[in-house]
Amino acid sequence: MEQLPRGCRIIEFPESADDRGALSFAEGAHQIPFQIERVFWIYGVPDGKSRGGHSHSESAEVVVPVSGSFTMAVDDGTHKAQIRMDSPRKGILIPPGVWCDLRDFAPGTVCVVFASHPYNASGYINNYSEYLTEQLQIVRYDATHKDEWNDFVKNSKNGTFLFDRNYMDYHSDRFTDCSLMFYKHGRLLAMLPANWVESEGTVQSHGGLTYGGLIVPKEMIAVDALEVFSCAIDWMKRQLGAHRWLYKPIPYIYSTLPAEEDLYALFRSGGTLKERGVSSVIDFSNRLPLRELRKRGCNKAVKAGLKVDVADMGADLQAFWDILAGILMAKHKKKPVHTVDELRLLQSRFPNQIKLHVVRDGNEIVAGIMVYDMGHVVHAQYIASSESGKKTGALDLLIHHLITEVYADRTYFDFGVSTENGGSYLNEGLIFQKEGFGARSVVYDTYELLF
Repeated sequence: MEQLPRGCRIIEFPESADDRGALSFAEGAHQIPFQIERVFWIYGVPDGKSRGGHSHSESAEVVVPVSGSFTMAVDDGTHKAQIRMDSPRKGILIPPGVWCDLRDFAPGTVCVVFASHPYNASGYINNYSEYLTEQLQIVRYDATHKDEWNDFVKNSKNGTFLFDRNYMDYHSDRFTDCSLMFYKHGRLLAMLPANWVESEGTVQSHGGLTYGGLIVPKEMIAVDALEVFSCAIDWMKRQLGAHRWLYKPIPYIYSTLPAEEDLYALFRSGGTLKERGVSSVIDFSNRLPLRELRKRGCNKAVKAGLKVDVADMGADLQAFWDILAGILMAKHKKKPVHTVDELRLLQSRFPNQIKLHVVRDGNEIVAGIMVYDMGHVVHAQYIASSESGKKTGALDLLIHHLITEVYADRTYFDFGVSTENGGSYLNEGLIFQKEGFGARSVVYDTYELLF
C-alpha cells in the first residue's frame, strides 16, 4: 500500500466468525483512537456521485465500509493517496486537517463514520483552494533563519534566552540540529528546538537543553498545537525515518501566559511520561517564611564576616568551578555540563542574563551560585559551597541575599531539580535545603512518543 498522508492509517478490527457468520467490533480508546462523540452512516449514493470533499479543523474520523466498497482519496496538501475500502474489518483514520473524498461507490454500499466531535458546520473547509492556503508549512532551521528565530523567541509567550541561537549553538558540534519552524499563511506559528540522534532513530527536543518544548506566540491556540504535532510527527517520519520523539515541555513557570497547548497535543498524539524531575521554586507573590535552620545559617555566616559579591568571569569563576567540579566528581563521578571556557563565552554573549554571585571569606571564595536570569524567572544553574563554606552557612547567606534583595522583584526563583535517574531518586537532603527557603515543587518532564 502507498504511504498515507500525515496521521492517516488503516485500522483493522477484530473478527469473530463461525457457521453463523462473522462479527467485528470497535471500542473507543482501543480500535477507535478517540472518544466517540458522533456516529453517522452513508448509504444509497447514486452511481458517479461522491461524498466528503472537505477537511475538518478539529474532528477526527474513522470511516468503515460495513457493506460494499468505495475509494477513499486523502490529501494533506503535500502527500496524496487513494485506498480502496472494501472490507468491513478495516477502517481508515482521517485526522483533523486532512482533505478526504469518498468516490466510486459500489451499489448497495454502506459506510459508518465514527467522529471525535459533534457536528459543527464552522469546523469544515469545503473549498480545496482555501484548504491549501490553510496548510502548515515546515522549514528545517538553518543559519539563514537565525534572526527570525531569535526575534520569535523574544516575542513568544514561553521562550527564554536558552532558545536564542547564540546560546543554543554553542554546542552545535555535539548535536545534529533538526529544529523546525512552522508557518501558516506565511506567518511563523511555532518553533521546535530539536536534535536528531540517528543511531537511536530519535528526535530530541532538545538533548542539549534543560527543556526544549514548542515555542509559541501569545496567539497560540489548542487546535493549532494539534496540527503542529501532527505535521511534526509526519515530517520526522518521512524526512528522518524517525520512530521516536523525546519531548521536554517548557515548565509552566517560564511562560508569561498560559502555554500548555503542547501538553494537550502530547496527550492526543499518544505521548507517555518517561521521566519526571522535581525542581524547587519560590513564588515571590506568596513566599513562605525561612525555616529556623536556614535563619541560623545566615546568622552564622554574618558572624563569620562572610561577604556576598558579584563575581568576575576570570579568576572568580575558576575558583567557583574548582569547588563545583570537586563536589560533582566526589559525589557523582560527573563533570559540570559546561566547561569554564563555554560559560565565559556564553556570559560574554548574555552579560545581563548570566551572572555569578559568590560569598567571600576574606579573599577566598567559599560558595557561589551561577544565575540564569530569564526575566520574571531566575534560575540557579549551578550551586556549590566549599567545606569551610558549609560550616559557616555561606549558601544560606547567599540565597537569602538573592531572594530578598537582588531578585525580590521577580515572579519565581527556580533552584533546579533535586532528582536523578529520570526522577526515580530524590536527593532528600538537597531538596530539604531548598524547601527551607520557602521553595515548593515544579516538575520537569520528559515525554516519549513512538511512531
